[in-house]
Amino acid sequence: MNRYIIAISISGFLSFSSLADDCIQLRVVGICIWIICTPFGCDIDVTPKIGHFNPDVLVKVTNPQGIERTEDPQRSDTHNRNHNNLIQQDAVAVGHPLTGRIYCPSNTSASSPYFVSKLDQPSWRWGGLDALNPAAWVPGLREIGRWPFNHWGHVYPRTGWTLQAEAPKAAAVVVQRVGDIITRNGQPHLYRSILGQRLFVEDEKVTWSPGSLVENSNEAGWWQPTAPKLEHCLLFGVNDVLDTRGWGGGRVADDGEYTHALWRPYTCCEVKDGVLIVIDFMPYPSPVVTN
Repeated sequence: MNRYIIAISISGFLSFSSLADDCIQLRVVGICIWIICTPFGCDIDVTPKIGHFNPDVLVKVTNPQGIERTEDPQRSDTHNRNHNNLIQQDAVAVGHPLTGRIYCPSNTSASSPYFVSKLDQPSWRWGGLDALNPAAWVPGLREIGRWPFNHWGHVYPRTGWTLQAEAPKAAAVVVQRVGDIITRNGQPHLYRSILGQRLFVEDEKVTWSPGSLVENSNEAGWWQPTAPKLEHCLLFGVNDVLDTRGWGGGRVADDGEYTHALWRPYTCCEVKDGVLIVIDFMPYPSPVVTN
């Protein structure tokens, strides 16, 4: 993680800034009207309601079994490996170094840990109570991608085990599971939730925070690959059936480590004195991106 932060701050800051612009999706989504009335009249303050995505957490996925794993030999991104598809990976989620630094406050704190898979035993290894959820055994429920045509993997059970021939996709499935866990309360895992209150006041701003993460949509968040390659924000589960290289083409990490930033949509406006009346011009995010 430290290597990543140093690389961004020294050699990759301009690239990160340009790619982050695409992730932020800055919008004026409405106005906040603050009214104070007395027997002598009313004072009115109007502040813009701003919407944008915050980089809440970084999720790093590693392969404790080593980088050797199954790859489809027909894919050009595979290095012609020939090993077992089934693999177990570990994951760590920490607060992004730039969380809450754009305009609206965030529900996370920089470098603060929110999930460590090695502490989440036995759920991360064997499924725990997740295995009892219908989404763990009913095809088409909570799938990453549109089952059965561009199916990447299932969200449940939210473990480190994947059955996926492409290493970047396998890591993406694990990342989506971590995001699913930490953006909910009361899950049968050892973690710290980043769901937060729907409405809160911080840094002299009243802020509306996002809901729980949902796969195949950016309505509550989307992902920015940061290692091994820094990219624009995207959704996992895109249809790459007709792509000879597959989504994993050019994304294979030689060391078997993958890092993704979770960007989440917030709206906020400056706090003034008086009673608040909110007028929304549009929903946020706008537009909602789906697979």
